[in-house]
Parts: sequence; C-alpha cells; structure tokens
Amino acid sequence: MQRNPITRRSFLKGLATVGVGAAGAQILAACAPPAAPAAAPAAAPSTTESTAAPAATDVSIRVQVAPGSQAVMPGIFGARYQADTGVEVVMEEVIYGEIETKTQTGYISDTNPDLLYGHHRWLFINFLKGIYMEIDEMLAADAPADWDDVYPSVIAGNQLDGKNFSIPGVVHPGGNIAIMYNKDMLAAKGLPEPQAGWTMNDWEELARAATDTTAGVFGMSFASLDALHYYSNVARSFGAPDTTDGWVMNADGSALTYNTDLHRDIAARFVKLMDDKVHPRKVDAIDGGLFVAGLCATSANIVGEVAWSLATIDGKFEIDAALLPVGPEGRQGTCYSGNMHMINSKTAHPEEAWDLMKLFSSGEAGVSMVLDGDLQPNGHKSAWTDVKVNEVNHMFGVTDALLTAGIEPFPMPKNTRFTEANTVFQNEIGLIWEGNETFDNHAATVEERVNAVLQLERPT
Repeated sequence: MQRNPITRRSFLKGLATVGVGAAGAQILAACAPPAAPAAAPAAAPSTTESTAAPAATDVSIRVQVAPGSQAVMPGIFGARYQADTGVEVVMEEVIYGEIETKTQTGYISDTNPDLLYGHHRWLFINFLKGIYMEIDEMLAADAPADWDDVYPSVIAGNQLDGKNFSIPGVVHPGGNIAIMYNKDMLAAKGLPEPQAGWTMNDWEELARAATDTTAGVFGMSFASLDALHYYSNVARSFGAPDTTDGWVMNADGSALTYNTDLHRDIAARFVKLMDDKVHPRKVDAIDGGLFVAGLCATSANIVGEVAWSLATIDGKFEIDAALLPVGPEGRQGTCYSGNMHMINSKTAHPEEAWDLMKLFSSGEAGVSMVLDGDLQPNGHKSAWTDVKVNEVNHMFGVTDALLTAGIEPFPMPKNTRFTEANTVFQNEIGLIWEGNETFDNHAATVEERVNAVLQLERPT
C-alpha cells in the first residue's frame, strides 16, 4: 500500500495520537539538536500486506526512549506499527543518564516497559541480571528481513558469551574517530588540511602550528581521553597493526594493562601537548565547546558530531573532517560503543515486542535516525552508505570502510562491571592528564584500582 512519507515534523504533530502526548512532543521539539537540512526519508515500512484497517486489539506495547533526538525514530516507526496492526504503542521517556538505574529498579518492581533502551556501559550487566530477553530463537525463526545488512562486528560486539539479546541502535565506531578541523583557521595560517592516511605525528605537527596561546586558540582536543572506551579508541592506534598492544583492557576483559611502555609513551605525548597549551585541560572548557566557538583548530569526536557542529557553527566558519589518524606504526584505532533496543524479559507480549523491535532494527530506521533524528545510523551498511545520509555528513560514508573491515570491540570487563571500572579509571587517569600525578608515579595505581573491580564476581 502506498503511504506518504512520515517526516519528523508530521510525527511531532501526531504524537498525541500514538501515546506520547503533548508534553512528550514539547520535549522532543525542544531537545533535539540541530542538523544540516536533509530530505525526509521514505515512509517506515508497512508491517502487513493488507490494505484493510487493522483488527481491534487490547495489546499495548510500552517503549522506553530517551527524550529528544533518540525518541524520534522509535516514534515514527511505532506510529506505523500501530497504524498497521492496531497494537497501541506508548513512548515512555526516561532521562538518558537515569536509564541504567531506572531499568534495574523497574525490573525489581516489575514496572519496566516492553521494549528497553540501553548502552554498552550497562547492557551486559543488565542481561546477567535477567532484565533483557535472549533473542537467538527469534533470530533463527523470524529474523529481520535485512539482518544480513548489519555489520558483523556490530552484531558480535553486542553479544555476551555468544548470546544475542539486543538489536543495534546508534552505532559509534569510536568516540574520537572523527577529527573535525576549522578550514578557515588552517588556511589563514597556510597549514595543510588533514589527508587520508595521516598519522598521529602529522596531527601533532599540525596542531602545534595552529595553536595561538595569545588568542586562546588550541590546536587539538578530544571528546574524552579518560573514559575507557574513548581512551581505547585512541590507544589502539598505537603499536603494530598485527598486535593488540594498545588495548588497555585485554581481549577477555579479565585485566587492565596500563603500566606499560606503550601507554607511558601515549601519556608523555598528550601530557606534553596539554602542558604546552596545544590541548585544553578541564579549566579551559567552555559551554558549548571550544571547537564550535572557533577556539580550537582540530577536534576529535563521534562521527555524528560533525553534522551537529555544522549546524551550530551555522556558516560562521567552514569545517570538514577526517578519520582519526593512524599511530606511528600505521595502526588504525577503533572502539565500538553504542545504543541498543532490548525486550523486557517479563513482557506479556513478546511477539508484538519482537515485531516492533524488528522495525527499529531495519536499514530504513537507520536512515531515519539521521534524516529525522539528527543522530548516527544504526548497524546497517545501507544506512551508513545512503546518499541522503551522506549529504548530511559525508563522514558516514568514509567511516563505512572501518565498519566493513570490522571495528574493535567495546572494552567490557569479563564480569560486566563496566560502570564501576570506568568510574575508577576516569578518576585515576584524570590525575595524570590534569598534571596532578605523573605516569611513572601513578600508572601502577591505575592498574591496581581498576583490576580490583575486575576481580569481583559477575553479578546475578
């Protein structure tokens, strides 16, 4: 049946009819970040072959969403599912930073929605607690029609002990994977723009030349160097391409290895850049960020940040982006992290929840996440390479090469206690970055304190 495309604007107008209500519409309209203009995507796929009105049903599917841009795609495809099946779809907004704990308390009180939303940070620990439903039988019997289009490393990166219990939402090949640069600033100084295949040494040379301490301009910045997954993205660029020497968390997640010569060299490199005012420290941060304010020549971030920065800068200066440079020996660092959709293990409606989650997993949903939701695509190659998606941000197509080759996994502890381990790591390595401790004095302490968390038992 031919349907008119559903745009974000028409979706916001119709939210009250699909269970979000006026208040939810106001939140979505207010919180969604700006994005470069793009054409609306094709309509969400019909879930049935019939043109008749759906039969009446008293089934209602509750969907956990974060307010703002992350709620847009689920709302669009939830509206289509409701129109096609007669199953009511109700969006329930939870502040993103509260999803982890509210999902855990909701499991205990048996008040969780049917479909849940999450991030690698708490994905595996919640599965062990029994909160999410295993979906391997569903994938075997009734897989999404375009499941083969999902990057294999993304599917593998969401598994625990070989079990599937989620479908990919927003996919990040690395928290620092895209290096944005101020073209006007580089041109004014006669400096070359980053090129494909550039190295960390090239970046440092460029950043030092672009730094202007008198004007308060930094040469480079990272989204983060203290969170485990952000640090891993950068550290994995160091060492030989055929080794995992740069991995701070070992492959099975049983140990953190930080007190090594390689990580000493990384610390020396970036602490010197901070001491020389080429890279900012916490005291230098400003609301909104240094790069979009024109106070940083180059800046590492997630791929989706490029489109947000373009919209925020709004023509005040010209920018572009390149991939995170390879390390001195030619290694490209990546680190998968992202969001996922899961089924509540206690849902009374597993079949309907699965049918709706399959829509959220589609390639068309991945396109909608960019064009309507101002996000990054999901795990589908067809979404990352989509023409209209790349009109918004050409870095999606550039990054497809990394995803196709296979990105390296999230640094998940074997005991799944990432939140605990990450908090300790951030606190301890932060002392080194801020100049309060030296690597030689503190690296062993970083290892010891994080490994104390890794030695705890898996939760049940």
